[in-house]
Amino acid sequence: MFLPFSPFFSTMHRILVPATFVAATLVVHSASASSPRLDTLLQSFHEYSGAQLVFHRDDLPPGRYHDVLKPLDDSEKARAAAICVREAKLYPPNYFREVGLETVGVFAACASKQTSDPGRPYDKQLQGYRYFGVYNGSSAIAAAFYSEGQLELTFHHEIFHHVDATVDGETATWQLSSDDAFYRAAISGRRPYTASPIASADLDALRRRCFGLTLKDTVSDYAAKNPREDQAETARHLMSMLPDALVQIIDQPDLAGSQRIMHVLREYEQSAPDGPGIDWFVDVALQRADRTPYTDTAEPLLERLRTFAERGQSGYRGVEHNPKGARAALKAVVRIAPDSVTAKESAEMVALATEITDALLKQRIRPDQSEQRFDIWGHEQADGVNHTLRRDVVRFGNDAKRLNLIAQIHQPGPDPSSDRLMRAQLKNLRMIARYYVFIRSGWSVTEGTQNVFDSTRQAFLKSLPDVPEAMYTQLKTKSFAELATQISPEGRI
Repeated sequence: MFLPFSPFFSTMHRILVPATFVAATLVVHSASASSPRLDTLLQSFHEYSGAQLVFHRDDLPPGRYHDVLKPLDDSEKARAAAICVREAKLYPPNYFREVGLETVGVFAACASKQTSDPGRPYDKQLQGYRYFGVYNGSSAIAAAFYSEGQLELTFHHEIFHHVDATVDGETATWQLSSDDAFYRAAISGRRPYTASPIASADLDALRRRCFGLTLKDTVSDYAAKNPREDQAETARHLMSMLPDALVQIIDQPDLAGSQRIMHVLREYEQSAPDGPGIDWFVDVALQRADRTPYTDTAEPLLERLRTFAERGQSGYRGVEHNPKGARAALKAVVRIAPDSVTAKESAEMVALATEITDALLKQRIRPDQSEQRFDIWGHEQADGVNHTLRRDVVRFGNDAKRLNLIAQIHQPGPDPSSDRLMRAQLKNLRMIARYYVFIRSGWSVTEGTQNVFDSTRQAFLKSLPDVPEAMYTQLKTKSFAELATQISPEGRI
């Protein structure tokens, strides 16, 4: 929720959006027979973002909403849907699915019977205090459609609340405030962020698109309510003024506004295992998102996957010298639209992704023939913690979640491959367990490192397709030593 929007932001944002998106919106405004049908727009929104767009309160999942969510007139639904489709395309394909945002609702008005916000207007007709939107705290947002510019900004503001509550695809309300200390330290100058570099040619191109707006401090008075609203307001500024915001963090990184923007960019990147980094937003700002690796066509992507799945002399396939490239290729599989590939290509993508994920784990920990000795990267710091080891273990869990997501996107529903996926995930969980046992045999495991291993185990369990409850309980409660011996090398238990 935020205070009334600035018409200036709205105008600038429409200039930023690629011409194809603007054209689509103008078509919706027309009353001609060529106007996109509402069901086409709803399908486009779901296929691109992975979330559902709805217009009735009953279609929202359970959660906290405003008392009044006034339905839109049928004549306004297509216009609202076109705006949401356009704004969703400022994020990577399937991003909403990756972060667990299931539903976006749009309504004619939002109002609550009571309010804690001073100055919030009371609407006699709605019999409540008028709001712009709300995040339900788990999987959905609702936004009012008072005007086009306001809906655009509300869309990004409320989506960021969900992003703020999500880390590596896992959403929890406590995470909304978990980063507040880092946020305050950054904007106060005590522990400032350093901006990620932008190529000089791209920076020059961004400058040519700027309107000269600098966010020196906060976006609005409403940002003073708390750090969560401050960050969400910063996010809607970033998404509506991308060229200016990106240039600002390079040219004036010490400004409190620049630190706010950098923090928000960090939140987007950490929200999913393959969350969008600054390169994604530069591409969007320069209207060239169609040339990022995320939008490969099927055959070139399959060629890349086949290369990474090939076994090298060491036996660890093509990931040996380029694990980062292999993960980028897997990220592209998540991003590619399912309707742009055939069923045969989808099946091959899932199979290759399974092989590459297995190879990424083994290439890093390098089990010997007995699978009892492994390589451990990094070393203990002064605090007694091997942070490289922890990052590796977290990355293995993220790889498992990505593999499950790839299977959901490209082979949804009951499928013969689900058993192969189950066994592949269990084989890798077994390897993680044996890796833990090896570490425990020679070194002490700190509480923090233990928590990292436990969290990674949980990531694997959530990535298993249709696990019987008894098996899930067994896998969750057994020690790593038991998992290391009771899961077979073939991935059966």
